[in-house]
Amino acid sequence: MVRYKQNKPSDERILTEEEEKARFLQGIFQEVQQKESRGSVERQMNFQTQQREEKQMPRQSSQRMQSGEHRQYREEGRRTLERKKRQKKKKRWKSFLFVLFILLLCIGLCVGAFQFFRSVMMPSEPEIGANLGEEISITIPQGATTSDIADILKENGLIRSTFKFKLESKLNDYDGTYQQGTYTLNQGMTHQQIMEMLQTGGNVDESYRLLIPEGFTTQEIADRLEEQGIMTAQEFINEANQGTFDYAFLEDLPVSEERKYRLEGYLFPDTYLLYEGVTAHEIIDKMLQRFDEIYTQQMRDAVAQSGYTLDEIVTMASIIEAEIQVPEERKIASGVIRNRLNAGMKLQMDATVLYAQGVTKEDVTYSDLEYNSPYNTYQVDGLPIGPISNPGAAALEAAIYPDENNYMYYVLEAQGSGNHIYTETYEEFLQAKENYKASKE
Repeated sequence: MVRYKQNKPSDERILTEEEEKARFLQGIFQEVQQKESRGSVERQMNFQTQQREEKQMPRQSSQRMQSGEHRQYREEGRRTLERKKRQKKKKRWKSFLFVLFILLLCIGLCVGAFQFFRSVMMPSEPEIGANLGEEISITIPQGATTSDIADILKENGLIRSTFKFKLESKLNDYDGTYQQGTYTLNQGMTHQQIMEMLQTGGNVDESYRLLIPEGFTTQEIADRLEEQGIMTAQEFINEANQGTFDYAFLEDLPVSEERKYRLEGYLFPDTYLLYEGVTAHEIIDKMLQRFDEIYTQQMRDAVAQSGYTLDEIVTMASIIEAEIQVPEERKIASGVIRNRLNAGMKLQMDATVLYAQGVTKEDVTYSDLEYNSPYNTYQVDGLPIGPISNPGAAALEAAIYPDENNYMYYVLEAQGSGNHIYTETYEEFLQAKENYKASKE
């Protein structure tokens, strides 16, 4: 029994060691398996992770590619939009330039057409006041047409344009009415005068050609008519003061017994063709008709806006015609007249004193300045009671369109000279006047 008891524990210890050894080995095996299992799991996980990454890489690459393409498309779209904007802007600019070109072209055509028809419709005149030219004798043969006559006139330097002459003949009902014969015409004659002359049949008496220079007074016109034996001076003056004439510009003509001649200023200076038996009324009507032709609608509008009446404008023009010889000075002198009127100064124009006395001389004396007359601008305020001569077109235009200046005085530069010195102050005027007196010594 005792031995059994002694061996049992020994058996149990040996089993226990085996069990422990088995357990130890089993533990090691399990640990190895666990490690291998964990390694396998980790490899599996790494493999799966790698697969996921590999799967994601093309997607990310694709996304990056898509993002780059998007930016590229957006950049191309922006450039395309800007290009379209530039093209649209360029197209609008081209359209604007095209419209502007068409507009300017239309304006140019309209102006050209206006100038053409104006040159055709307006009375033809080589130069206002330049009626004195070479006398030319021409012969119109029997059966000559208006075109033939125009060629003859052009060859002799009497007209510049055959087309214009033929057109004016048509418009004025002269076409086909011209008479054969020999005519003596002046190179300074207008188309209207030539057309009238060609109605007579030629050989018109030279004494019936009446030349009225710019600045002639009614009395001087009357004296010339009497000198040429056409009529007495008094016959002409009576008709000028009492005759009835139907012209719109005469409707507001002032009526005053103090005016020397009722139509002074309106008997337009020109060369007139007169025929045997012509009356004073017919001559005056021709002169008034010429004034009406020269006094254009543009001038009428300017006078209406000037603040002056036509009679006042004609009065200024008559003073300019009488005082100024140099053409370039007319508008300057017109400005002086306006300046003195606006300042409330007396005009003190020598020509008005001489007209009041009915005399013509170069120098005016102090006793002349005291002559009592509504025409004497040394005595009356403002303009004289009426025109002091019959001005030409240039003086009338200067009175309507004066030069804007600050001059208040003018005096002849030297004796025998037509030039004037214009000054703004009285002191400068006195000095210029002394220089003029010195030139006479």
